[in-house]
Amino acid sequence: MKKSYLLIVGVLIITAIVMVVGWDNVYKIMSRMTLPQFIFLVILQLGTLFLTAYIWYFLLKQKSSQISLFNVFGINLAGTFVESVTPSVKIGGEALKVYLMRQKTALAYSELTAVAVVSKYFSLLPFLLISVITLAIALLAFNLPFFVFIAFIGLLLFFLLFFIFFNIQGFNLDTFFNNLLGEKINNSNNQVLKKIIPIINRIYTFLLDSSNASKSIVTSMKQRKILFLIAFVVWALYPVKVYLVAFMLGYQLNIVVVVLATYTAYLVSMIPLLPGGLATFEGSMALVLAYEGLTSAEAISIALMTRVITFWIPLLLSAIITIYYIKNTDNQEGEII
Repeated sequence: MKKSYLLIVGVLIITAIVMVVGWDNVYKIMSRMTLPQFIFLVILQLGTLFLTAYIWYFLLKQKSSQISLFNVFGINLAGTFVESVTPSVKIGGEALKVYLMRQKTALAYSELTAVAVVSKYFSLLPFLLISVITLAIALLAFNLPFFVFIAFIGLLLFFLLFFIFFNIQGFNLDTFFNNLLGEKINNSNNQVLKKIIPIINRIYTFLLDSSNASKSIVTSMKQRKILFLIAFVVWALYPVKVYLVAFMLGYQLNIVVVVLATYTAYLVSMIPLLPGGLATFEGSMALVLAYEGLTSAEAISIALMTRVITFWIPLLLSAIITIYYIKNTDNQEGEII
């Protein structure tokens, strides 16, 4: 209920922005795109989602041969739905993916969690490098708002979590609790503490198993290069789509500005405020596109059409896929009962 509320809030904010810049102007600009052009861009976006799913498939094949690429693509779309309706820095759908992959592969949850983390790591690594280059260029020629840099710091902290996960065995948390606190806990009358520590230990053990499992998924430099290249292509296609949207709406923009607008928008949208980075994405992209001399209505129209293709259409498709998996799971549970 809360998630739906946040999604509605995001839509209302975008609606308010459109009303401020002029609904008629925005509608006239967005309606310039023809249906064949729109379909072409949607297919391009689906290709991007397919490549993202292929990263999962590539990793899963190192552990199991029981799942098809088609199933992985469907489950990734279901995960995309959760990511799109939650303010979750693109990780909200991982739990659902792990659960559904478990039904298809029979791998342990610790192994699938390892696949999820490695997949997210390789998916975001090119974006980190691209963000560094984008901000370096922006510092030379543009005056970006401070929250763009806050978002970048957040991205760096997010990568710190990857470092902790991959090296969790070096923290010796188990030894810490058992040797350092174990005696104190046993002698303590604090019942809450006695209940919490075993839970933390179980979480730590699960993460330790997942971390160890992650080390056996990608073992060669060739595998790392393949995964990085696929993820890089995924991220490289985003400014291409923005450029094509602008071109099809009648604007021939400077490619550097388009690249900056695209990656700045994705960077800011990772701040977990509203589902899918609603409003922050559109606002950030329009702000940077305005450096090209576009009016507010022109800039926001390009941002909105981009989001229709890269967010709303996939959201609709993934919602249908998610309903299918929910019904399918209910039927399977019913058969078991």
